[in-house]
Amino acid sequence: MFNNTELISVNNIEEDIILVSDKMLSYFTLINTWGLGQCLTFFGLIANVLNIVVFLRQGLHDPVNISLLGLSVSDLGSLIFHFLTNLCWAPSIIMMDLPFYPTQIMYFLVWIQILFNRVTTGMTAWIIFERCLCIVLPLKIKSIITPRRTLTFIIALNVMMFSSAIPVFYATRIVWLFDSRRNKSVLGIARIAHNAYIQQVAFWINNILPISFFIFITVCTVILVKSLQKNSKWKEKSVSSQSHAVTSSRDTKVVRMVTIISAVFIVCYAPGAVVFIFILIYPEMAYAGKQKNLVVAVFSVLVQFEGINASANIFIYLTMSSKFKSTFENLFCLYCYNITRRSGSNAPGIRN
Repeated sequence: MFNNTELISVNNIEEDIILVSDKMLSYFTLINTWGLGQCLTFFGLIANVLNIVVFLRQGLHDPVNISLLGLSVSDLGSLIFHFLTNLCWAPSIIMMDLPFYPTQIMYFLVWIQILFNRVTTGMTAWIIFERCLCIVLPLKIKSIITPRRTLTFIIALNVMMFSSAIPVFYATRIVWLFDSRRNKSVLGIARIAHNAYIQQVAFWINNILPISFFIFITVCTVILVKSLQKNSKWKEKSVSSQSHAVTSSRDTKVVRMVTIISAVFIVCYAPGAVVFIFILIYPEMAYAGKQKNLVVAVFSVLVQFEGINASANIFIYLTMSSKFKSTFENLFCLYCYNITRRSGSNAPGIRN
């Protein structure tokens, strides 16, 4: 028989169980961030730079091009800070005699990365909304979605998303901290009073809107899929003029490409939406809760999904857009060919 004291002690032990220890977390994040994470990030950086160059070369007269350019810029920004965050996890970086604490400065890097991801969410919602309008109001779409309005939306979206993090940067600041071990001041972070309350408010602000965008994107994606199915059946029955068929085919290709972009987004961001709902149900799973290490481990995986979403678009563009593929080949493939040809012609023993 257990007495009451023994039962209480057993319950306390069960309640205080930490699912992920500090050592487990360090190994997991090291493998996750420096294995798959950094390779994926490096590829994504190159891919989005190429995307930006191609869209700039194509011109900014088409709202779709402007939207896709804005999406590539937000993806690039996210991956840059993802890359820097991964560096801060490296033990070699942590042990270096730097003028700042990498694991503390990483807090701001993660937040900036989150903000760029929120912009990506908004841009994806705008792009798919534009395609839905094209289906509902095909004759008025050019007057509704103009390059100027698209650019205005992109600027407003960035301002809104980055402004939402003002409470975070107000409550947690970069300050000089004295390091007794190194006998000098080092940059770190300091939190003001009521920081927990501000963090909670910021958590809600920075998750409610993206979740709303996520639901909106999901609904619009379903609409586009239904539209593609309907359009496919209509093509089988309808006999139209060649010019109308070409226009319809072009619009269908754009809709199909946007649908795939949205589908990849949904797959990559759905786990994050589930985790957000889970945290609402189980507050101890919040970052400041008892299972902080587990939360960090889970979010390090979610970040990789976001990295996949930010890196995958170049394959979609090359596969689904003949215009993008043609511009890409003219810019890079022909350039590489000319460089190879010049180096070959300048090699000794080779004559033209």
